Amino acid sequence: MSLINQVLNQLEQRGANTAPEQTQIRAVPALPNRDWVKPLLFAAGLLIVGSLGAWLWTQKAAHSERDVHGSIVSAPPVTVVEPVEADQSGPATRLSYELSVLPLPESLRPYETQPEPQKTSSLPLVANIAAEPRPVLKQEQPSSPPVITRREPPPPLKQVSPAQRADADYRKGVQAQQQGKIPEAMEAYEAALKGNEQHEAARLAMAAMLQENGSQAAAERTLQAGLRLKPVRLSYAMALARMQLGREQLDLAVATLQAHLAAADSNADYQSFYAALLQRQNRHKEALNHYQIALQISPRNGVWRVGYAISLQALERIEDAKLAYKQALSTHTLSPELTAFVQQKLAGL
Repeated sequence: MSLINQVLNQLEQRGANTAPEQTQIRAVPALPNRDWVKPLLFAAGLLIVGSLGAWLWTQKAAHSERDVHGSIVSAPPVTVVEPVEADQSGPATRLSYELSVLPLPESLRPYETQPEPQKTSSLPLVANIAAEPRPVLKQEQPSSPPVITRREPPPPLKQVSPAQRADADYRKGVQAQQQGKIPEAMEAYEAALKGNEQHEAARLAMAAMLQENGSQAAAERTLQAGLRLKPVRLSYAMALARMQLGREQLDLAVATLQAHLAAADSNADYQSFYAALLQRQNRHKEALNHYQIALQISPRNGVWRVGYAISLQALERIEDAKLAYKQALSTHTLSPELTAFVQQKLAGL
């Protein structure tokens, strides 16, 4: 290099003696040698990378040590992404950026629950049990004996009495009769009377069905069998008397009613029916007595009042007969035919 400088100096001295219009040639100072810059930058980069690797290794070791004590689970190994601007902002900025892109440990991630480590010792379990709130037990009074709840046995099945069974058979017979099933109805009525021979409705229904089907004698026997029972059912005597009257056996019907008259003092229907039969036998004086008994029980019955007036007219008690006819009309219970009959009688008196 010194040889080059000497040559340049000589050229410069020669130029001083030349003309001004000639081009002057001057020596240019040599540029300093900078080949050492690239190795230096490479070494600095290696130093930064080595420092970062050492720091990451230290953090990993710290996480592993904390995982052993059961506080924080170590994060999985991550790949560090070097940003483009890292070299321009210096080592501190580069390090903070790399830390910001690292994934959080599982124990610190939001909305995630970390599984509890398995515990082999029984002491923590005892501590957890002791920490849990215990229910407050109500202490019983020492003076009161313990209450013993006894399970009651199921109630026994309700027993069906013969009377209830007879009612059920009677309803079955009525339903079968309405459907036109005569044999089934007859069988049901017989079953009802077998269970309870005092079943009045079943006996009357059976007698009426026998009469409708032409078994007059069987119907009368059914009613007569009921009259032999105690207590006496006056409805059997009245039904039997109507059957006898239907066969034009007036005397036999009167005898049937007379046989049970002692039990009919308070039965207005029985008394008026017996009075009407006596009236047909022209026994008007006796008929008046029984009509009076019936009207005392039911004074608003216009039909019985007409029967009473007929017997009074037959006994030539005209004024009493007129009054009785008028009282019958005032009840407003007569049929149009019977009303016309009464008006005709009044016009003729």
